[in-house]
Amino acid sequence: MKISDFTIIIPCISFKDVKKCIKNIRKNYKTIKIIVSLNKLKNKKNKDKNLKIIISKNIGIGKKRNIAVDASKTKYLAFIDSDAYPEKNWIESTFKYLKIKNVGVISGPHIDPPDQNYFQMVVGLIKKSFLITMIPDFQKSNTKEKTQFVSFMPSANWVLSKKIFDSLKQMNEKMLRNEDWDFIYKMKKTKYKLLFSPDTLIYHDNNTIFHFIKKRFIYGFYMWPILTELNFYNYYFFLPFIFSIFLISFPLGFFLEYYFIFYFLTLSVYLTIALWESIRVSKNLLTLFFILPILIIANISPGFGVLFGIYNYTKNKV
Repeated sequence: MKISDFTIIIPCISFKDVKKCIKNIRKNYKTIKIIVSLNKLKNKKNKDKNLKIIISKNIGIGKKRNIAVDASKTKYLAFIDSDAYPEKNWIESTFKYLKIKNVGVISGPHIDPPDQNYFQMVVGLIKKSFLITMIPDFQKSNTKEKTQFVSFMPSANWVLSKKIFDSLKQMNEKMLRNEDWDFIYKMKKTKYKLLFSPDTLIYHDNNTIFHFIKKRFIYGFYMWPILTELNFYNYYFFLPFIFSIFLISFPLGFFLEYYFIFYFLTLSVYLTIALWESIRVSKNLLTLFFILPILIIANISPGFGVLFGIYNYTKNKV
C-alpha cells in the first residue's frame, strides 16, 4: 500500500474555496491525485498534473463526491472538506486499518486550526458542546481517544476503498445534507464498520459566527429527505424539529390549563443545560458572554430550518 493508491476527493462551490486546502495538502503530498468537484471556475489553467477539476452544477455534496469518485482510478479514496486540511501522515495513519477485513470507513478528528481569530475560536469552542456536535470528544478533540469502532463520524474526514463505496451504491444524491449519515446507515447493514482513528487528523476551519448559524439553519432546511427515511437511527434528527415546535407552542398556555407551568419548566431545564455547556467549553468569562447566546441560537436553528424546509421539500416532491 502506497500514497499513489489514493485519490483525495474534495467537493466545493468554487476554486477559491479549496485553494488553501490544496496548498496544505501539497506540503505533505506532492504528487497525490486530487479531484475537486465544483460549481464554477473562473481560471481554467491548471499547472498541477495530479489535480483534476470537474465542473458540475449540482449543489449536493453527495452528488459531487459521486462524480469525483467515478472519475478516480485508484483503489482507495480520501474525503476531506474544502475548508479543511490534513495533518502530516493523515493517509499513512490508515494503512494498517485498511487491511482489516471488516473496516469499511476510517475517520478521525477534525479539530480547530492554530491560525484562527478570536470569533473563529469562539465558534470552535461552541462546536465542542454535545448540543452542537455529535460525540464531540471524538470529532473535535485530539486528546487521543483510543482507536475503536463508532456509530458515526462525518465525511469531512474519511478514508475508504473505492470498491466498498461503489458496492453501497455511493451516496444518496437526493440528499443535500446528511448523505454521510445515510451512507453509514447502509454500511451498518453489511459486515463493514466505521473505525475511529485518532491519528487520522485534519484541521477544519471555523468561519464567522453569522456563517456558522446560517449553516446550521441550512442543515435543518435540507433535512427532510433523511427524515422521510424512517429507521431507528434517523429518529435523532426529529429532536430539533420537535423542540422548535415546542418553542413556538407558547400560546397554548392561554387555552390549556397548566401548560405555562410545563412550558417554563421545560425551558428552564433546557437553559440550565445550555448554561452548563457554555461554562464547560468556555475559556473565561468573556468567552462565556459570547458563547451562551450563540450556542442557544445555533442549537435551535436547525429545528427552525426543518420547520421552514417543509414547504421547500413538498414543493420539490410535486
